[in-house]
Amino acid sequence: MNSPLHVAIIMDGNGRWGLKKKKSRNYGHRQGIKIIKDIAEEAIRKKIKFLTLFTFSTENWRRPNSEINYLLNLMSEYIDSETNKFIRKGIKIKIIGNINKFPIKLKKKLKNLERITTTNKKIQLNIALNYGSRQEIINAMNKFRKKSLYKRYT
Repeated sequence: MNSPLHVAIIMDGNGRWGLKKKKSRNYGHRQGIKIIKDIAEEAIRKKIKFLTLFTFSTENWRRPNSEINYLLNLMSEYIDSETNKFIRKGIKIKIIGNINKFPIKLKKKLKNLERITTTNKKIQLNIALNYGSRQEIINAMNKFRKKSLYKRYT
């Protein structure tokens, strides 16, 4: 059987998993981010070209500030610890979603990670941040409307 070209995973339930294990939500989040390496390596082994991880949705902003800060710091730590591995393994990182609400330092790290992995070719790892289906539909409709109006008046 051929491997799919693109696999998408919603990284959901890690906090609940941590609580179920009689640990903290943050423990679940940390374990969830650790598994990304295994997922990416398996995708490379299976010759999957695109892997999308939905990791932080617009709904995540409704969580307690302490949990949001933990998640953002965890993301920053992960970038620091894994960047060289992404480069070495040929993983191209593409950030999708709206990162404008993120702290400046994290935005810089994300943009730099995207920039320094841009020529990697083994797999493209799309990381969806601050995404939401409602906002995506609104953005798509606005884009469509803008194109339609442009065509109508040119």
